[in-house]
Amino acid sequence: MLIKTDVIVLKKSKFGEGEAILTLFSKKLGKVKAVAKGWKKGKGKNSTTIQPFLYGEAVLFKGKNLYQISQMDLKNSFYKLQEDVIKLGYASYILELTESIIIEGQTNNRLFETLIEVLTEFLSKKSDFITLVKAYEMKLLVYAGYKPEMNICVCCGSSELDKVKFSSRQGGIICRKCFNTDPYAMNISTITMNVIVYLMRTELSQIAKLKIKEEIRKELDKIIKNYIYTQIDKSEFKSLIFLEAIETLK
Repeated sequence: MLIKTDVIVLKKSKFGEGEAILTLFSKKLGKVKAVAKGWKKGKGKNSTTIQPFLYGEAVLFKGKNLYQISQMDLKNSFYKLQEDVIKLGYASYILELTESIIIEGQTNNRLFETLIEVLTEFLSKKSDFITLVKAYEMKLLVYAGYKPEMNICVCCGSSELDKVKFSSRQGGIICRKCFNTDPYAMNISTITMNVIVYLMRTELSQIAKLKIKEEIRKELDKIIKNYIYTQIDKSEFKSLIFLEAIETLK
């Protein structure tokens, strides 16, 4: 049976001579692996090579073990991301993070549309892509079922939040009475709490116009990264290791 669906290529690995296995995020099927036959290493913005970031409409055929791509109509290759190595690194992290969290065979159309939107915003010179990464992380957590509790104590339900910490293990903020439930809970400022809520609730087009202050961004980055690592039981992302290496060369 042939299935026509919008897809974005999250990952690609060589498979035999002239073939590749692609990890696709599709609208109708969720995350699937598919074989692309006859792929080649192309160059230039008009290359038809199927690479990560490519967004298009694919016709898939279910084989014995994997899907096969019988046709791909390009909608956007996001080729211009390659013009900025830092921006490309963060965009690669977005794909790697998405691939790590979404479940094979489970559709998530809100997240699919958000992924296309954030990559499109990355191409805009007016957008602050660092802020966009933080926004996408939070929306991904929400749409994938990992939304952190930010309004009440996640342990006891108290709304008395004069002093709180953020617990990655418990899944949100904890009040002073519950600090003993997680000795690794992190300090979090009221501003950062408000920023997290804002990023979860606000449209990307509005967030793209903003720039988070450096001190708030650092606290936000530390908390979100720790939360993601804890929730999905992952210790590192290759794209972030690459970005850290680039930073040390500056």
